[in-house]
Amino acid sequence: MLNRLQDLTRRGWAAFHFRRHWPWVLLIVGLLLSLPPVASGCAVVLAWIGGLVLLFRALRWIWNKLLFRVSRRLWVILALMSVLPVVALALMLTALSWLGLGAQVSRSTQQTLVAWEEALKTANRESSDAAALQALSTYGGAWIERTPAIPKGLSEAFVGMVWADSHDAGTGGTRKDTYLRAVRKESAGYRILSLNMGVLGDRAQALAGGQVLFQLAPQRAERDGRQSLQVRTMGRSETHEAPILVGRSESTASWTKGQPLQGCGLFAPFNLPPLAFTITDWSSGQPMVLTATPETNLYALFAGFKSGERQGMSLGTVKAIVIVILVLVALATAQALAAILGLVLAWSLGRAVNDLHRGVHQLSLGDFTTRIRLRGKDQVAQLSAAFNEMAGRLQTAASEREERLRMEEELRVAREVQMRLLPDLEALRMPSVRATILPAREVAGDYYDLFPLADGSLAFLILDVSGKGTSAAFYAAETKGVLSALDKQVLGPVDVADRLNAIWCQGHDRRLFLTLAYGTFHPRTGRFQFVRAGHPSAFLRRQDGQVVRLHPRGLGVGLSDSRFKEALELSEGTLEPGDSLIFYTDGLSEAQAPDDGFYGEDRLESLLGHPTEDLQAAILADVVAFTEGRPLADDLTLLILRR
Repeated sequence: MLNRLQDLTRRGWAAFHFRRHWPWVLLIVGLLLSLPPVASGCAVVLAWIGGLVLLFRALRWIWNKLLFRVSRRLWVILALMSVLPVVALALMLTALSWLGLGAQVSRSTQQTLVAWEEALKTANRESSDAAALQALSTYGGAWIERTPAIPKGLSEAFVGMVWADSHDAGTGGTRKDTYLRAVRKESAGYRILSLNMGVLGDRAQALAGGQVLFQLAPQRAERDGRQSLQVRTMGRSETHEAPILVGRSESTASWTKGQPLQGCGLFAPFNLPPLAFTITDWSSGQPMVLTATPETNLYALFAGFKSGERQGMSLGTVKAIVIVILVLVALATAQALAAILGLVLAWSLGRAVNDLHRGVHQLSLGDFTTRIRLRGKDQVAQLSAAFNEMAGRLQTAASEREERLRMEEELRVAREVQMRLLPDLEALRMPSVRATILPAREVAGDYYDLFPLADGSLAFLILDVSGKGTSAAFYAAETKGVLSALDKQVLGPVDVADRLNAIWCQGHDRRLFLTLAYGTFHPRTGRFQFVRAGHPSAFLRRQDGQVVRLHPRGLGVGLSDSRFKEALELSEGTLEPGDSLIFYTDGLSEAQAPDDGFYGEDRLESLLGHPTEDLQAAILADVVAFTEGRPLADDLTLLILRR
């Protein structure tokens, strides 16, 4: 047990990497040290650091591995097309509600103020003080003062809101406050009818439900005396001027009306748009701006729907509340479902595109066995199917290429073997013989060979197996083996050809045959003799330029077993010094020009009639010039004996 524990510890330490696992160390150490009785604040900090780093790594892993790059873009599009419009709509409705509620409070307060000013004007027209106060008895807080003069800047018929001193009965002193005042000219001076403006704060507080903050500041002077906004009445043609009241940054006085609201979160208090009133400083006659900022919250706004002893909710109200709640829940559910559906679609599309990306990457690395799982039937799935088809074709092409390379390598080896089977003219030291072979493919069905004999003469062979390629090369090599086994010293050319035909007919079908020219040549005396078994004619070129075509009778090897020897005709003669005997295969006479014309034996005979130092090079150069570089259609072999 101890050994196993030590082994586990050793393997765990070997797998430990500090740069990768240090957050786990901090988290575990912090959790252990935070347990009683050794709990400490540092341990909690360590645990938090380790946990946050691990959380960050997990989110990064999700972002890199699960939230694919395409999905990120799709989710951004989803946010732009669904989430952001909903947020923008909610903000717009909230702003409209905020402005509408502020406008309602402002309208109600302004209407109250206008009604009080009209009442003050009506009372000011009464001739007696008692009648004036009686007209304002329902408003409360009215009184009359007389003064020989009014402050400079006020008109004799002034009616409006003022900021003035008043007698405080509680302290016996004076204090500043806001009032409505109306001035009337009399014989002995001026009568001043005043009305307390406490209703202004009461009305705003009653409508908003919370505390009202009042601030008084001197009015800022503009170049034209005031700012205004042209307002066109809906459905009417007249246009009104709405003055814009602007006060200086420093305030003269501020006070509050009512108690501040309590609440947090969704029910936290907030301010409505401030109300602005024109007010006059009674002592100086200067215009001032009075702003009132009402405070409210959702609880205060919907307090009218709560039930009590004297108040309850009607059935219509309950139905309206239920309908609104159901509509909001339905909209939230629809938005949540749309968001989830969008995420699912983004995930699916991102996963499909990521599969394509991974497949292309694997394909670029040469893994043609990779395939992509089809997801759905959309265009991405069709693209995946096209990728799988392309990968299959590439795999097939790769297999075919490997097979072709293997065959080319085998053919290269076969060509090397075939070339090694040809006689080495330099090693044999036979300057009187020139020979070459040009395969139409990697290996040739043509073949030539030389066999030195004991009497100083030379047995020569040139043959052409029907067909081309590896099979023809194989049969040519087989012929070399058969010919090497025959006693060419004893047997003449006719007997050698007859023996070769007999052996060939025993082992091969009649559809497979070969043509050859076999004979002997004595370099010193120039004596030659040969047989032609279906092979092209030979040419005897004299030193003086005379060309003789040698065309003895003969049947191809493998065409007949009984009539072969009878069909053979022996051709013999002597080469004088400077004479040459030329043998070739039909690859030379059937070489084609671009216009599909054949080189032919007549062109070769005409070429041989011209003097040349290197006959073999001249023949090959003329063939290349005739074909203009066109590949040979058949193997070309050339054998030249000269004296």
